[in-house]
Amino acid sequence: NINNVETWANVSLIMQRGSDLYGKFGTERSKGTKTFALVGKVERTGLIEVPLGITIKNIIYDIGGGILKNKTFKAIQTGGPAGGCLSAGMLDLQVDYDTLAKAGSIMGSGGMIVADESTCIVDLAKYFLAFTQAESCGKCTPCRAGTRQMLDILERITQGEGQPEDIDKLKKLAETINSGALCGLGQNAPNPVLTTLRYFLEEYEDHIYNKHCKAAVCTGLVIAPCSHTCPVGINVPKYVAQIERGEYKDAVETIRERNPFPGICGRICHHPCERRCRRGEIDEPVAIRALKRFATDWYFDHIDEIPEPKPFPRTKVEKIAVIGAGPAGLTCAYFLAQMGYGVTVFESSSTAGGMLSGALPEFRLPGELVQKEVDYIVKRGVEIRFNTPINDTFTLEQLKQEGYSAFFIAAGAQRSQSLGIPGEGTDIKGFYYGLNFLQDVREGKKVTIGSRVAVIGGGNVALDAARTALRLGAKEVEIYYRRSRDEMPVSEIEYDETIEEGIKINFLVSPTSLVSQNSKITGIKLIKMVLGELDSSGRRRPNPVKGSDFEVKIDTVIAAVGQSADTSFLSTEKDIEKTEQGRLKVNGNNLSTNITGVFAGGDFITGPAMVIDAISAGRRAALAIDKYLTGDDSYIRLYDRKSNVVPLPGSEKQESEALEPQQKIPVISVKQREGNFKEIELGYSEEQAIKEARRCLRCDLENL
Repeated sequence: NINNVETWANVSLIMQRGSDLYGKFGTERSKGTKTFALVGKVERTGLIEVPLGITIKNIIYDIGGGILKNKTFKAIQTGGPAGGCLSAGMLDLQVDYDTLAKAGSIMGSGGMIVADESTCIVDLAKYFLAFTQAESCGKCTPCRAGTRQMLDILERITQGEGQPEDIDKLKKLAETINSGALCGLGQNAPNPVLTTLRYFLEEYEDHIYNKHCKAAVCTGLVIAPCSHTCPVGINVPKYVAQIERGEYKDAVETIRERNPFPGICGRICHHPCERRCRRGEIDEPVAIRALKRFATDWYFDHIDEIPEPKPFPRTKVEKIAVIGAGPAGLTCAYFLAQMGYGVTVFESSSTAGGMLSGALPEFRLPGELVQKEVDYIVKRGVEIRFNTPINDTFTLEQLKQEGYSAFFIAAGAQRSQSLGIPGEGTDIKGFYYGLNFLQDVREGKKVTIGSRVAVIGGGNVALDAARTALRLGAKEVEIYYRRSRDEMPVSEIEYDETIEEGIKINFLVSPTSLVSQNSKITGIKLIKMVLGELDSSGRRRPNPVKGSDFEVKIDTVIAAVGQSADTSFLSTEKDIEKTEQGRLKVNGNNLSTNITGVFAGGDFITGPAMVIDAISAGRRAALAIDKYLTGDDSYIRLYDRKSNVVPLPGSEKQESEALEPQQKIPVISVKQREGNFKEIELGYSEEQAIKEARRCLRCDLENL
């Protein structure tokens, strides 16, 4: 019974039509309906009346129409400024008085504010606390002084001045205010902070330890949202401005300050920077990835006119060994060489690039480009020893005896995971593991493919395998994925191109067994799935639907359900610690193992991830090894603090309401893709690149 206008509206209805009618709605302990003011990042905002017990998911997606611009739901604030902030993992939570209270929130005045991925949780908590602090009557000290102290702490955190002890201070202050304030306003004022600390602690820690705002909105930390979001922190506005001015070589050098693979990332990076581009709030984000490709293509097209790169000066006596010549290993080696160390990369195969050169199809990433990027790294002073695996006969201990002072293990995740179902096996004709299939095709081996192909999985390898099978002559290719499109860890570009090429993707289905006859695949049995609770990966766990089994007649199955690291080559390192999943256990900040001087990172530690994440791990490892060798135990931060930036002449921009959509990236037609592995994207012309670069709003020049 909340004594406000809504209470009297309900009483009137009950008196007129009876309590039985009212009691048909709601839950056992929360009867009737509730009116909410639904606002924030949803397609449809406004006043809604819903039965109590409805889920948050129903309110946001069925009534609110989902999140604006197809962004990711992050949190919902219920109960007004003194309410609580609930996370995406609580979408199935029922909205009633008891359930909200248990979750740390309140029904309150019926406010519901929806936040998406572009919302900073720390900044959101600060916003609500500022409101309640201003509303404090000042009669009691806990509310008057306590909320002021909490607000000061949050302000420092968002300005990049937070300290590790601030989290405990906030909790203690919140508990004191909650128990000591005289009225409901003061008692509930800490709710936004308490619930965000409970459900989004990692964002507070990111602000404090890494000086990083995931949403890229805290002005004390962010130079420009795009640069801040880039996993390696490339100065995006600078190289975009250089492209606008025709300084293409300089643009490539700006990219290489943080990333030695500009051409590769110009093609296959999933470009999270573009999701934070402020231009996207006007029309469409700047095509940052495509501009990176343009600059690099120009660079390699004019390579004969550019002075030969020279090795970085060797200024340090220590030698470092890197295990694995994939993107993480080569990035680490590149930046260590830049720091003046001698670096040798030990690679078990005959080529460098890891998955980039061994498995990615030519239509996504030409092998010639990978080799050019590797050649540049070698010319800067990195030695690569091919066909030199680390194993029982050539160990880390032997490398130590040869004078290597530190080691970075970046062997990748190149062991395919099995489906774990009856009938599976490489001895069955027509069955392949996705990674091996792609590697065989890339190496030019003869691969026999049937006319009807089923690909199991929903990641990059699954889509690459399906599109490769189509190019090898398959008539029908279908992908079977046990989750929904929202859970697929692939970029929009690759997904859209897969659909364009005529490949059907079946969601919420999982294989139960393979059917074969005379050791040859003839079909696959599947079962329909329904999404349940979130699992450890943050995605909804798929559960089988009883009685929904069915069979599909096919002649080829490609299993692409994930890869894992093969740690068998470290069998002589008996003391090295591993996780329950069998991966090496490393410090999350400096990537060090429990063995002094041994570091590990990239897909070898995380499992399959995006290429830019592997590059980020390589740079982090280089910084960590340098700190280790110089006796510096300070925290590693990859992101820049906000600093004054000297504007390039003519770079000042004004936001305009005039729409100027992104320049369309030229591609070859679907018909032209048939039966060949030609690269799909063609890249910008010079005129297009300059036009696209001019769309940048130069967010980095604000507040100078």
